[in-house]
Amino acid sequence: MSLSSRLAGVTEKQLVESSTLFLKSRQLNDEDCAAIAPHLAKNRSLRELYIGYNAFGDEGARTLCEALAQASVDAGQRLTLVGLRRCRLGDGAAEAVAELLRKSPSLVEVGVDENEIGDSGAAALAAALPEAAALQRLYIGENAVTAEGRAKLDAAAPARVSVRWSR
Repeated sequence: MSLSSRLAGVTEKQLVESSTLFLKSRQLNDEDCAAIAPHLAKNRSLRELYIGYNAFGDEGARTLCEALAQASVDAGQRLTLVGLRRCRLGDGAAEAVAELLRKSPSLVEVGVDENEIGDSGAAALAAALPEAAALQRLYIGENAVTAEGRAKLDAAAPARVSVRWSR
């Protein structure tokens, strides 16, 4: 799958070798995520991925999270930050992020704020928090999480994890 024009200025080499990738505000969709995911899966150097403010939803997030988890397990990638703020992420994306938290022991900060995640997605994230070895900050504000879902997520957070409902 080739890179779309929305990725103008980003080379396959950068996707495979950069330690920090800024892919924000490019109107990336689910197909674009499918195109870049194989490259991210090969990137041993990636530490920070800023890919928020885009048009992809659960499918794109799932593809990205699976590739990043694979890179952590297979290539020893030491990803510390994933920014997925203000995309179109729902509960399916939250489930994928939860699995990424379980498989990426170096993740310190994850931002999924300003999306469409509801209580079921919050529950998936809550279940993953105890297994997220290095996680310190989870940004989840401005989603569709109810007060009940919020309380469950806050209660599940180990002392080292700050669940942030605003920036």
